[in-house]
Amino acid sequence: MTLLEPMDVETLKAIAGHGDDKTAIRDVIHYTYFMGENEDNARAFAKALFAEGFHDVAIGQPNADAGDTGFVVRAHHDGTLIESDIGERLSTIRKLAESFSGDYDGWEAALALEA
Repeated sequence: MTLLEPMDVETLKAIAGHGDDKTAIRDVIHYTYFMGENEDNARAFAKALFAEGFHDVAIGQPNADAGDTGFVVRAHHDGTLIESDIGERLSTIRKLAESFSGDYDGWEAALALEA
């Protein structure tokens, strides 16, 4: 079963409205946040993402200069924006984020314009 949340559906509609070819394989980037000093959970989550086929997984502290001790995990997967395909990947990453006490924040992908 795939899981698309309302914001995912809206994003897919907006992308389609710009002439996107949803069947084109492209890089999809995901963001998950870990609040407070939760580096161990962020690292375990990143390792679990690799095991599920995500790539270019990176951990950072984007607001460390402002005293924020939280972490962000950015991960990529190559896939289409067909609802069942993206939905499966979203289901996987959201379940993993929840199991490691992370807050999945969303995804982005470049347009793949039809010829």
